[in-house]
Amino acid sequence: MQALNNFFNTMGSTVILPVFIFVIAVAFGVKAKQAFRSALLIGIALAGINMLVSYFTNAISPAVNLMVENSHVNLPYLDVGWGAAAAIAYSTRVGLLIIPLAIGVNLVALIFRLTDTLNIDIWNYWHYAFIGGLTTAFTGNLWLGFLSAIILELFSLFFADWIQPSANQYYHYEGITFTTISSVEYIPWAIGINWILDKLGLDKVRLDPETIKKRMGFFGEPAFLGLVVGLIIGFLAFWRQLNTLAGWASLIAGVAISVATFMYIFPMMPRILMEGLVPISEGVREMFNRRNIKRQINLGMDTALCVGETATLSTALILIPIALGLSFILPYNRFLWVADLTGFPWFVTMITAVTHGNILKNIIIGGSYLFVGDLIITKLTPVFTQAAIAASWSIPAGVEGINAGSEGISWLHYTIYNAMNNPFTVILLIVIYALVVLLFKRHRDSWYKAAGYIPEEADASVSQQN
Repeated sequence: MQALNNFFNTMGSTVILPVFIFVIAVAFGVKAKQAFRSALLIGIALAGINMLVSYFTNAISPAVNLMVENSHVNLPYLDVGWGAAAAIAYSTRVGLLIIPLAIGVNLVALIFRLTDTLNIDIWNYWHYAFIGGLTTAFTGNLWLGFLSAIILELFSLFFADWIQPSANQYYHYEGITFTTISSVEYIPWAIGINWILDKLGLDKVRLDPETIKKRMGFFGEPAFLGLVVGLIIGFLAFWRQLNTLAGWASLIAGVAISVATFMYIFPMMPRILMEGLVPISEGVREMFNRRNIKRQINLGMDTALCVGETATLSTALILIPIALGLSFILPYNRFLWVADLTGFPWFVTMITAVTHGNILKNIIIGGSYLFVGDLIITKLTPVFTQAAIAASWSIPAGVEGINAGSEGISWLHYTIYNAMNNPFTVILLIVIYALVVLLFKRHRDSWYKAAGYIPEEADASVSQQN
């Protein structure tokens, strides 16, 4: 397992995922030549996305760190970022055993029609290992760790089924859905707050990228919006250095131009990815048609494919100073956001699908959740720190605890983790899962509409009105 762990971490998702996709494609009857081409294109697209995300992260991180330094707030729990969380998760006793387990659970769920999603994003199985490691550290029971991971996976597949029509309609990924738990789990919160905002009349405020571009022309294009939002973030970070040329260079060239570049170039990558995914999706459909099986299977992917979309990235950047401000003023919070502030685009992606890209709604929904998220991460950090120490992870001097912001604010992690300590709550959680799946299957159209999906007839009517 240690050798497999080293291989997996060394190769990374841009190698592992295309290989896995090649195997899946051949298994579904795609010719080897076409399967190889698809896997290669997917690998290229993922490498391109990773390069752009790294470019964006490297550009925005100095500004984020400087905002934290300027606050002069010393909170005892440190944000080490999702990368550290993934490494710790795969180093726990649950570790890489989660990969064959999760694949097996997904296949069983497909066979018994508990899901219509085949999750091929195996790199992000680390989320399941994360909750497994927390539960094992909390209960001392490895089997409960595996059970908690399985329950989290089943919920992620359910959320992927639920959001697929809405995400497809907004992000235009045919036959694709998203299984990244740190994105999809906020769908219920987004739906609830969105409903309240609509009742308050905010549905009449159209602040989505398409409307902004239509009304403002060039000034509403993603590149210009990225420039403006980047200037705001840069000013908040470098305002004390604007009496120097280096300060202005950091603000304009370091942040503003970098954000504008990311928002302009990023949409080109998904086109390459879809060119690789379409033959696989068609292969799945053709195999089902040959066997007279009338069923749509969607491929589960990482929400990294959505993070560069205009409304998503704009919202995420605006949430950075909001998150810092809340962590400073909330009396119960002990967690200092640092590394995962740049992970907010993943937090926002499926919220954007629910609101149809309404940036104002996105900010309210995301900001309101952080009130809950900061409380959850404050309570979870001691347990995660315990799991990190058990995985031989060193804790920085002067820090009482560590966590990853994007993972630690998870209400689903917190719910499952707490349920594992009592047989009654474990059974209750399984019953809740079974009930939501049953209700979803019986009332799919209503659940889809609640998640932001607009039926084609209504969509056409809205387009004509605009």
